[in-house]
Order: sequence, then structure tokens, then C-alpha cells
Amino acid sequence: MSLSTLDGSLHRGCGGRYALHTETVTMRLSGMAAEVTREFYRCEKCGHENRTIEQRDAAEKAATEIIRSEHNLLIPKAIRQLRESLGLTLPQFAELMYGTPKGIVDGWEKGRYLQNREADALIRSLADRDTLEKRAAKAGVTLPVVEGAATAGVMASDAVPAEQAAL
Repeated sequence: MSLSTLDGSLHRGCGGRYALHTETVTMRLSGMAAEVTREFYRCEKCGHENRTIEQRDAAEKAATEIIRSEHNLLIPKAIRQLRESLGLTLPQFAELMYGTPKGIVDGWEKGRYLQNREADALIRSLADRDTLEKRAAKAGVTLPVVEGAATAGVMASDAVPAEQAAL
């Protein structure tokens, strides 16, 4: 259902009217779960339920934020900043992530997808230059030349924005 509101709309099946309701559900994303309250419409006559795209998106976004906070996962901006600070292209970074499709990595950076805990740990580990070089050697990725390589590594805590570090 793509209508932004069904409140008071006619249910063609029975002639009843839809009314807005809420429910608490557990949503699972990337192997993790969060309890959220989401809205939906129910026909007052027959009980038929409908959810708009906006309602589904809002519930998923709420679950994503809860999961990201509870598991201290990197926010999309931090993932992109880490990749860029390492001088890596999206395909290179994806290859370092054990060949994760670049569309998935792009989705992490844009907040369309939520990385699981294991992927988050791997992303953070790439901030360590030694780990990055070992992963690159195994993945066959040529790293950009970094001036002063001994100090060029980005600390994992530096990749986390201040507002998230406080979590």
C-alpha cells in the first residue's frame, strides 16, 4: 500500500473504514533484533490490516537506530570517512571486506543497509595499518602510498564521530 494515509478510508472488501492503530513488534535486521512500536491501519468492521510504505520504512529506521545504538555499530558517515581516510575506493574497500558486493558497502555508507557486528568489527580493524596491509595482501588490493606510513594509520576510535563515541 503506497498511500501515505488510510485513516478513514473505505475498505472495499467489506465496506468498513480503516483506523490508525499501533503495535509493538520485534524486528530483525542483520541478525540482530529490536523492539519497536509501529503504526498500521485496521478495518474497524472486518479487522483487515494494512501498512503504508512510510509506516514500514519508519519502523525499519527506528529498529536500525536502536540496533546501531545497542551494539555500538559505526554510523554510515563514519564508515565512509574511514574508507576515504584510508584512500580507498568503494570497490577496493568492498574487496577488503572479504569480497562484499560494493553495492552493500555503498548501502552501509548511505544508511540503506545495516552492517552486522562481524562486518562492523572488520571495518574497525581496517583502521589499524598493519591489519589493513595484511587484509590488502590477502585480498590482492593495492593500497595507496601513504606519506609517513608509521603515523598514517587511523585509530578506530578516530573513525567514530564524537556523538557516537559517547554511546
